[in-house]
Amino acid sequence: MLKDRRVSPAPIAPDARAQARLVLRQWLASDDSAILSGIDSLGRNAIATAAEASGRLERGVVATASAEQGLQTLQTLALSVAEPAPKPAWSLFPTRAAPETSPAVRIEALVESLARERDSVARAQIMIDTDRTKLRAAAAALDDALDLIRACAKAVESAAREIAADRPERAQFLRGPATERLLAREQDMLTQIAVTHQGILTLDLVANSQDALAQALDRARETSVAALRTALAARRAVTGSQALTQQAAALERTADAARDMPTTGNALQRALDDAITQARRAIDAAEASRGTL
Repeated sequence: MLKDRRVSPAPIAPDARAQARLVLRQWLASDDSAILSGIDSLGRNAIATAAEASGRLERGVVATASAEQGLQTLQTLALSVAEPAPKPAWSLFPTRAAPETSPAVRIEALVESLARERDSVARAQIMIDTDRTKLRAAAAALDDALDLIRACAKAVESAAREIAADRPERAQFLRGPATERLLAREQDMLTQIAVTHQGILTLDLVANSQDALAQALDRARETSVAALRTALAARRAVTGSQALTQQAAALERTADAARDMPTTGNALQRALDDAITQARRAIDAAEASRGTL
């Protein structure tokens, strides 16, 4: 890519040609070392600014890694709600297990964490936009510096032809060391321009990634967390319904046993019948609420 730009350079802007003529007049009044030093200074500030702007590329990557961890935590929590951990096997020497945080508490903590991550991504998006603007400005400054270097090369070549008869040694210096130094400086600019444009493309990718991550965090805070809460409520409803069913069966067994006892009184029978009726009503209500989840 760099070779192609050398073979077919873009037209030099008029401003660059005018500036090159001013620079050349200063060089012709200076000694050889001052000319070489002046050539080396061309585009120096533009290169330094571009290098500084490129040093900020890592900021968006760090924010992405942190937010992705929050989404992984959400996935892990969803799996734990869908498939609760099995109870530990009975042991002759049981150990006291650490108290387990309830899924509801973990969900609320995760919501706060996702909100913080979303704010962090929003700040990262602002930083990335700022860095991208600075890189684009640096690329424009590099292009201007490249135009000036190429204009200086043409001016030096023209000056060498004009003074060849009167000042052959200075003409030889312009054709030789000065021209070689300008070509080297042009190559430096082309390299930095390529690196800077690659940085802009990289920031574009990071910006797109941040946009996608922000949308994922928004969905996680809203739809995914709502689904988690609904799943947890449904599991509780099913568990409660099963517990009530077991209670009713136990009451029925107790009632059957009470009927078979010759000493069973009417008061005990009515109490058992009432308990069974209330348990069945609770089961019906639990089943109805489960159907609406």
